[in-house]
Amino acid sequence: MKKTISKNIAGLMLIATFTLVVTSCRKEQNISLKNSASDDNAVTNVSTCAPIPDSLQVPAGNKLLLQAFAKGVQIYQLKRSTTDPNVFLWVNIAPSATLYAKPDFVNPLINHFAGPTWEFIKGAQKGEKVVATKVRGSTQDATAIPWLLLKAVDSLSTPDIKVTFIQRICTKGGLAPSTGADEAHLGQIDSIPYMASYLFYVKD
Repeated sequence: MKKTISKNIAGLMLIATFTLVVTSCRKEQNISLKNSASDDNAVTNVSTCAPIPDSLQVPAGNKLLLQAFAKGVQIYQLKRSTTDPNVFLWVNIAPSATLYAKPDFVNPLINHFAGPTWEFIKGAQKGEKVVATKVRGSTQDATAIPWLLLKAVDSLSTPDIKVTFIQRICTKGGLAPSTGADEAHLGQIDSIPYMASYLFYVKD
């Protein structure tokens, strides 16, 4: 009798262990599939801190390719005003940032620098660059640089690159320095930390 009970318990434990392993494997497969789907269909998983203004909407005929999360600096240089030689202004000369796949700044995907230019360092677009020009801006937070709608410039970008428009949203920081705008600091460069989310679009 004791042997039968022991065998039954051992059998039940084996079944339970097997079930746990199978369930665990299924969960891992589901997570893997979910993450894969997330990467391929970012349009259904856009993370925004607030609604994107109508003025910054991408024209019809374009679809979202990718969302990436930026951390870096906006670089300013103090220059003399072109209209008044007695006025000095902090002028934005370039961004310098890395764009990541996740909002916790893990898995770098793109380098962002003067142009403004975005250079893909991973994925199907690796090695390709897109240079864009500002279409419109909108100040959503007085303590941060504006949100932007930008259009790719084909003649300056990698030939045949698919990106058509870029939105910069959910900005934090990055504003020009509030002091030092005088002749004594003429030519000085300052780098101001910022964060933002970038949405990349391609033709539908």
